[in-house]
Amino acid sequence: MKNCTKIIPLVSLLACAALSANAQQKTLYTVADAHSHNDYKNSIPFLRAYEKGFGSIEADCFAVNGELMVAHDKKEIDPKRSLKILYIDPLIEKFKHDPQRHLRLLLEIKEDHKAVLPLVIKELKPLEQYFDYEGHPGRLSIVMTGAVPPAAEMTAYPAWISFDVDHMNGFTPEQWKKIGLVSFPFGKYIHWNGKGVLNHEEIARIKAGIDSVHNAGKKIRFWETPDTKSSWLALIRLGVDVIGTDKIEELGDFLNKKTADEYTAPQPYAIYKPTYKSDGSVKKVKNIILCIGDGMGLSQIYSTYTANRGQLNIFRMLNIGFSVTNSADAYITDSAAGATAFASGQKTNDRAIGVDPSGKPLKSLADYSAQAGKKTADIVVCELTDATPAAFYAHNSERSNSVAIAANITSSPVDIFLGSAYKDFAQPVNGESTVDKMKKRGYAVIRNFDEFLSSTSPKILGLMDDSVTRPKMQGRGNYLPLAFNKVTRAFKNAPNGFFMMIEGSQIDHGGHANNLKQIITENSDFDRVVGDALKFADEDGETLVIVTADHETGGLTLLDGDISKGYVWGDFSTNDHTGTPVPVFSYGPHSLDFRGVYSNTEIFNKIKALLQ
Repeated sequence: MKNCTKIIPLVSLLACAALSANAQQKTLYTVADAHSHNDYKNSIPFLRAYEKGFGSIEADCFAVNGELMVAHDKKEIDPKRSLKILYIDPLIEKFKHDPQRHLRLLLEIKEDHKAVLPLVIKELKPLEQYFDYEGHPGRLSIVMTGAVPPAAEMTAYPAWISFDVDHMNGFTPEQWKKIGLVSFPFGKYIHWNGKGVLNHEEIARIKAGIDSVHNAGKKIRFWETPDTKSSWLALIRLGVDVIGTDKIEELGDFLNKKTADEYTAPQPYAIYKPTYKSDGSVKKVKNIILCIGDGMGLSQIYSTYTANRGQLNIFRMLNIGFSVTNSADAYITDSAAGATAFASGQKTNDRAIGVDPSGKPLKSLADYSAQAGKKTADIVVCELTDATPAAFYAHNSERSNSVAIAANITSSPVDIFLGSAYKDFAQPVNGESTVDKMKKRGYAVIRNFDEFLSSTSPKILGLMDDSVTRPKMQGRGNYLPLAFNKVTRAFKNAPNGFFMMIEGSQIDHGGHANNLKQIITENSDFDRVVGDALKFADEDGETLVIVTADHETGGLTLLDGDISKGYVWGDFSTNDHTGTPVPVFSYGPHSLDFRGVYSNTEIFNKIKALLQ
């Protein structure tokens, strides 16, 4: 819409605020609130926006030889691009087969409303049954914009035709009923390039305009706004009813994903306050706790910090480094190569577990820890045959060979295993299952989590049902913190200490699913374990805690948040891993060793040096 509406001298609107209650401050946005600006300029007019779910579509119209032609100016008029061909006919067909769909058709009069409006009445007649207006609820709203008639003439047109105006002065209550939308030029309030955020003064100016329209009972849109994610977000924050764009797919995805991309934590959890008594000291390390947040990058961590109202156990750790995660054959690692790097100290190919690029088996930190006389544990909230846990006991060039990977556990020195995937261990290999072989080795094979927690057996293979390791947001409970505390109690008095790898496995699942709630709830659960580890380290005095990730998953970007409310809005660039380096946090004796930027294989080297 252009600023071409004639301004009529100011007349009191009387009780116009009470005339309509359909334009209140918006709190929930969907793609139905999106408007395809100058839609006819798209490569596929109407259908692109309609199929994306847009609730509003705009077309500019000229009256040419008794027919409505769609074009931005007269020199672009083409007989093949009439309103009937591009919009009316396809809309009729779509509405026949889509009985739930609602749409606003915003038709801009480029010139001469007296020529255009009679043709609108004639050409849109086949859609009459769908029209939405007072006394006739329907699915199609027709709003005329641009060179609309003076207010005094508006009431002469059919009830199903309403008008879009760029001012609120000079209307009688009866005329005001004909207004279907108020559209202001954005530049009337501020000049903004769509980057960064608006300041308080700018927000106040725009809100005054928005509130004036809402108080008059109408919906509002702005034209000539920046067309960026930051500007869409700003319009949503401000409560603008209709968000216009020339970027149909981008805005459509932005709004369609909004529910999954937002999360507000119901309440914060308490964090542990470390004493730092042994942090950074150079003395013997007896126990090593390696905490792996699968798929956990800085954005995942900060989103969890935001959701927990500005508190996080991980952020209490003072010594920080960065791990470069590329694999031997790819810029972006998978979990198999990533875990093998810090478990065994060599870069390997994606999909390979516990072997070098040629397939040669590698010794893991669990092996070296056992050789040093330490107790060992491999604790995860996923399948024990999955990449990260398997990297500490298995050797296979293909991570999907789960039964063969499970069979490797029979030669592992690890004392306590916990995860799922019982079926992989129960399947016979050469006539005997891995479960039976582990029982012969003296392992208690436990299927019940409460039994796992209470077991006094020195050797445990805990194989839980998938229901026990289901996502935190589906009711998993305190599985991971309870498992951590069980292992530390069992190993507390080991004369040579222990090595434990414990993984927040399903942070990665949330990244792959592009589900922010799952990322934050899983990361929060993992962070509670980190808090327990810091507490244990303080009480023990000889325990080193290392927190890192095998890679980042999802390409998470944080678009908005409110720390005081625990609210986060994120956006994802992929449903896979990224090559972004991941942080390494450390606490306790020799925690200074983990500062800097280094290859993920250095995590192995730094830990192995402390096992002597």
